[in-house]
Amino acid sequence: MAKKKRLGEILMDAGLINDTQLSAALHSQRTWGGKLGSTLVRMGFVSEAGILRCLSAQLRLPSADFQKISVSPKATQAVPFSIAEKYNVMPVALKEELGKKTVILAMSDPTNLDAISEIEFQTGVRVRPVVGAESSITQAIERYYRDKNFKKGYGFEKRLDLAALGDAEEMVILSGGAEHTVSTARKPDPGALAKALIKVLVGKGILSEEELEDALRETS
Repeated sequence: MAKKKRLGEILMDAGLINDTQLSAALHSQRTWGGKLGSTLVRMGFVSEAGILRCLSAQLRLPSADFQKISVSPKATQAVPFSIAEKYNVMPVALKEELGKKTVILAMSDPTNLDAISEIEFQTGVRVRPVVGAESSITQAIERYYRDKNFKKGYGFEKRLDLAALGDAEEMVILSGGAEHTVSTARKPDPGALAKALIKVLVGKGILSEEELEDALRETS
């Protein structure tokens, strides 16, 4: 089996950089850390858009434009924030392929097979990479994982209505990808239940004390 080319080799073959530039970027990467693509961009050897077009064409992979696509909440639940941040990858969609869950994953370097293998091992889902600009992926992680509006939309069930629980036996609250089941058979006091929910959300980092204080001030 032929060895798959790495990012630097692909960019050289496409004529976007030369051997001297690649060597300089690799030396800088070893010294200061960071990803090769962002190092090449920072040193002015190639543009981020150039890398995106090259990888998409050479690897025959679609590119992810986060200005146009909608990210599935199921995808972000399948790939935890810690993994997305560590590898700077952004899950886009979760599909069922050949009886196995597959996540469509935007990567700035889809040639990083070690990262793909590690993500598959840690998440238990198959990875199908697409190409994404590194800065766009970083912004998407900020938007879909960090942004408080996202947390309010996907961190837990927005439609929770204590007054409408009625005779339901249980309800499920989504918290950071985990499911917490709260029994309602005894119809607990709404105030006590609200305090318990707040405690869980603060403990999971979904709701900060500052956000809680702001919300209390707005409703007072």
